[in-house]
Amino acid sequence: MALQSTPRPPGPYFFLSYAHTPNGDHKTNRWVAKLFKDLCDHVLELTNLPDPSMAGFMDTGLLTGHLWHQRLAEALATCRVFVPLYSPRYFVRPNCGREWTAFVHRLDHQPDGPRPEAIIPALWTPMQADALPQAARSIQFVHQDLGARYRDVGFYGLTKLTARRPHYQVATLALAQRIVEVGENIRVEPIEPLDFLSLNNAFEDFDAAQGLTLTIVAPRRESLPPGRNPHFYGRVPEEWNPFRSEEQPRSLWSYAVELATAQGFRPEIGSLYDFTPDLLTGKQPTGPGVMIIDPWALDDPDCLAALAAFDQAELPWVSVIIPWNLDDAETASHEPRLKAALQATLSKRWSDLATESIDHFSNFRRAFPDALNRAGNQFLRKATPYPPKGSNPESTD
Repeated sequence: MALQSTPRPPGPYFFLSYAHTPNGDHKTNRWVAKLFKDLCDHVLELTNLPDPSMAGFMDTGLLTGHLWHQRLAEALATCRVFVPLYSPRYFVRPNCGREWTAFVHRLDHQPDGPRPEAIIPALWTPMQADALPQAARSIQFVHQDLGARYRDVGFYGLTKLTARRPHYQVATLALAQRIVEVGENIRVEPIEPLDFLSLNNAFEDFDAAQGLTLTIVAPRRESLPPGRNPHFYGRVPEEWNPFRSEEQPRSLWSYAVELATAQGFRPEIGSLYDFTPDLLTGKQPTGPGVMIIDPWALDDPDCLAALAAFDQAELPWVSVIIPWNLDDAETASHEPRLKAALQATLSKRWSDLATESIDHFSNFRRAFPDALNRAGNQFLRKATPYPPKGSNPESTD
């Protein structure tokens, strides 16, 4: 149902459609906001727009209620180009699917000629072509001019390291040039804004089928080292939480599952003892993994040997994080011994492990999505070369 027609100013040049980071952690949202600003700056320089506010639109979440969905509907009804920012999380957000539906409805109701091609996807994190929902599969998303590093890690991967800034600048400028090329050469007539909340989710067929192996390496309560406080442990490793308190009473596993699910993954329990050289010889990964290690687990000789075998296998699609609760006096007093054992056992990975920074539950919540993205990127490198088989990198949107 269309809203009542009212005079309105020209719409934004492009609409950036993205999935908000869940659970109140706005760090990733700030990185997306930086990308949006840089794209707007480039679009302003590449066009003769009279007002900076006309360059682009991004839902910042600052409006609520009717104002929020009315503003979205107006921008989708008037923008020149639609830029969806692909990630597993993007396709499980109903509002992202509604934004897609609104713009495609507009494309399908143009007065003359075939449907204009004014959707330019960008990769926030790498995606496999066969993992996309049906609505997105016919749209080219591998853009060679954005650079090989961009295709490997997406804009998220380019924003995380200062060393990748030149790659980020190349990709951002190339994406802005593509937006302007489409915006100047393809006319998409505006329509009356749609009732946003009544729209169907274009991604209802999307199943976040990518499995994630989530492995907790921690002692059971019944097999703790002598004198170790059982407060942090349970009947199985998955019940361990080194930060257990009244504020965080549940297991670390349960919090990790929530974070992984919000990223569009299907977490599955893994076992350290599955990572053996015999099983891994020539074996292709079926999905990324994250391993969370309790330093006290290294007091078990069997666990120590299994971790050493895992380290020797060199599996880049399995990220490792090691939480340290130094407010636990027992862990703090044994830190030098435990850290030495970890460094000797995980010698090939040690330089990549920022163990000192995961010393509080809030730091774990920040570290886990980073570990998940590293694992996902490495899995895609190993399992799926770019461009996907059968795609034509030189084709246009």
